[in-house]
Amino acid sequence: MKKFTSVLLDLMEKDTSAVVLDADLSRSSGSGPVKDRWPDRFLNTGIAEQNTMGVAAGLALAGLRPVVHTFAAFATMRACEQVRTGIAYQKLNVTICASKGGLAAASSGPTHHALEDLAIMRSVPGMTVVAPADFRELAGMLSDLVKHDGPVYVRVPPESTPDRPEEGLHHRRAVIGDGAASVVLVTTGTLGDRIRRTAGILEATGIATDFLHLPFVKPLDRRMVLSLVAGASLVVTVEEHSIVGGLGSAVAELIAEEGGPRLWRVGVDDVFCYASGTHDELIADFVFTPEVLAARIRSSEQTW
Repeated sequence: MKKFTSVLLDLMEKDTSAVVLDADLSRSSGSGPVKDRWPDRFLNTGIAEQNTMGVAAGLALAGLRPVVHTFAAFATMRACEQVRTGIAYQKLNVTICASKGGLAAASSGPTHHALEDLAIMRSVPGMTVVAPADFRELAGMLSDLVKHDGPVYVRVPPESTPDRPEEGLHHRRAVIGDGAASVVLVTTGTLGDRIRRTAGILEATGIATDFLHLPFVKPLDRRMVLSLVAGASLVVTVEEHSIVGGLGSAVAELIAEEGGPRLWRVGVDDVFCYASGTHDELIADFVFTPEVLAARIRSSEQTW
């Protein structure tokens, strides 16, 4: 059984108002068992993502709580108008669970990569935007997200993502000296292991480092971010997304408004990722590796 299958089945057991719509990707998502168990609460809407969002809006207006699954590129680009005007404009309770976010589509190429999804959804008024670290975190929040008053966009982690304990997502250094880390690494989505390794490399070379995983890109936990970066010399946002409009932009906006340390945005530069390879290879080539990022931070220490 796929991890997303388990999450969906658990949701459907708990919430009888939840219905699942899948854009002909049941085999990929693992939503097929929902149809088998609750055939009257499942719709395969076909490869017609714009229509899928319209159907979801109608079901929400009828008092149900639709959970839509399709690939992130199609949910946010092909169906953008329907999400914005059909769902968000009416403040409808629709939860869009999008797989293949970032570079997870890997060798399918730039047409299937979703390096703009968080930026697009952040710009939609009233949209909540979430990128869980793993399926453990997704399972813990999905029921509440489905009950949330208004539309929600969720990046579903790749099935290969290992589940991590809650304490493994965040790092709080012990109070040493003034208690402030020199460098704060902030991420969202499934890059936690790589961020943890980066922090470990920096700590081993004497650079005090904190790291923070933020599942909610919108609304941003402003208080947590500001409290963590207070006294830091450098904040580095790292995301599997374009550096334009995603987590880095959200944190930059906050620091520009409230004041704070120097900020670097690490992600995919303003380019298409034309190379072919595995998901891990594309992240290493176009986003970062812990070793390279740590070396870049160390080599620039005199500038922050």
